[in-house]
Amino acid sequence: MYTNPVTEQDPTIAATYHDGRWIPTGRNLTTREVAATQERLAKQVERINGLRALSPEAKRIAIAKAYREARDQIASAKQAVLDHVTSERNRLSRKLFGYEGEADPNTVIVRRDAADRAAKLTEPHEAQRALDRAMVNGDMHLAQAIAGHAQAHMWTDVVSSYLVARPEAGEAAQQLNELPDPNDAVWSIQHAITYSVVQPQELGGMSDYQVDALADTVLDGDAAA
Repeated sequence: MYTNPVTEQDPTIAATYHDGRWIPTGRNLTTREVAATQERLAKQVERINGLRALSPEAKRIAIAKAYREARDQIASAKQAVLDHVTSERNRLSRKLFGYEGEADPNTVIVRRDAADRAAKLTEPHEAQRALDRAMVNGDMHLAQAIAGHAQAHMWTDVVSSYLVARPEAGEAAQQLNELPDPNDAVWSIQHAITYSVVQPQELGGMSDYQVDALADTVLDGDAAA
């Protein structure tokens, strides 16, 4: 419905349409590696089909092997991106709402108690009141636990209140907001589509199991040519 000039200028930038204009929200994951792999696979298939010495079945086996290699390569890249995003989100979440470094036994007990108290909050307005009390009392362990609980439940107003009181956390908060959420269904679907390889038509829409079985097929010398 709306043309996104931000993406047109740089396809690696993500943006949302709000209040009549496009607002950059972060960066999309690059698909350059996927495109290169797809192009390489297409050239391999073309070369295999041009080999007159191979029988039709031998060509299909060779194409299955080439496709499997490309598929597994992109699957590995897909998982690497997911691992990176998850790791970075965990790191930033610990920095904003968790605890970094070692602590003495008494501090561990205090933190555990704070986490237990925060976990009992079931509504955002309850969490907001509890956060306000913790901030007034200077109980940063409890405030941090409540903010982390709110972040997990996507109570954004509560989280914002916590971050406003901690301006030094602004950069980490921005970095976290720019990262995709692996638990988001829409992002998961987009990620799966982005990191996928189109199967050559010669394989006829086989399942991965069938492709693997075909790729592992060994032909007799007479059948190969």
